[in-house]
Amino acid sequence: MRVAADPLLSTIRISTLVLCMAIAARSDYETLSVRDSHWVKWSIPAAILLLVEVNSNNSGTANICMAFALVAVFSTCFVSPPDPRKLEGWGTMEVILSTIYIVGFSGLILGISDYSDTNFVDLVLGDESPEVTLWWSMIGALLTMAVFLWAWRLRIIQGGADVKALILVTLMIPSWSLLPEQMYHLQDEAIFRLPPSMAMFMWAGAAFLLAPPAIFIQNVTKGNIESASDLKMAWHATRKPISDLGEEPSWILTEIVEKEGIPMVFNRILPSVKPSSGDAAELGKLESLGLESVWVAKKHPFLVYLFLSIVPLVLLGDPIALLIR
Repeated sequence: MRVAADPLLSTIRISTLVLCMAIAARSDYETLSVRDSHWVKWSIPAAILLLVEVNSNNSGTANICMAFALVAVFSTCFVSPPDPRKLEGWGTMEVILSTIYIVGFSGLILGISDYSDTNFVDLVLGDESPEVTLWWSMIGALLTMAVFLWAWRLRIIQGGADVKALILVTLMIPSWSLLPEQMYHLQDEAIFRLPPSMAMFMWAGAAFLLAPPAIFIQNVTKGNIESASDLKMAWHATRKPISDLGEEPSWILTEIVEKEGIPMVFNRILPSVKPSSGDAAELGKLESLGLESVWVAKKHPFLVYLFLSIVPLVLLGDPIALLIR
């Protein structure tokens, strides 16, 4: 049985998410980085909102403690868990973190004790009590955080800011019950949904896949495709005058290679590891060969797509659920 989300708290939560992601997306787009302090700062209102709503819904002690478990996992993005063997050297931060870990772990224990006899058929169908459903949603949120951390450690998701953003979203919205139903409810209620942050990741991924055709169309309209060889570049790069390079972070894909002592122009499919930011020597060589423009790949931070994915997330919900209705 689903309890309607508090309209005021939902509005504040979504507004907080939009502001947090907008600032982070702008930073990542302009400087290719987001400071850790940004995520830590915004985790405070996220945690407070979660605790207030769980408490206001009388969701039980186990669920209140589970909110601390989510904060504990989020903290691993920045600091390691306190080491009990170094207890004598603990400072204020270690004491606070250890308290959060203990409270969070107690949420697991209390939940196992109270909800171990859950009827999972009723849970999936939405017929369980709100307290039971929320606790299992919190478990799903913990597992989702673990998946994102695992993907980051294995370099499956390479952007640290992307992972921190997704884990913060998981902390902010661990359950669909914290979003207004009318904002994503379409006809019959879906039996299965991905966790909100995983759904956000799916929406962002779908938007990311639209970038290549958009770039190709842009190159066609600007007349950047002058030969058949340009077709391989037009999907992910654009032509830019050499004089304009260095204005924003990007990678030069046009390079000079020597073949039998003769310098030749070569266009790379993938960028080198360093941004173009205007290597004067390389640019001088390109100009010496009479080139006025080169193929340049701009960085498209996935964080920007995560920010844009907020709209379909709150309006349509889980994309997978929409497909399997």
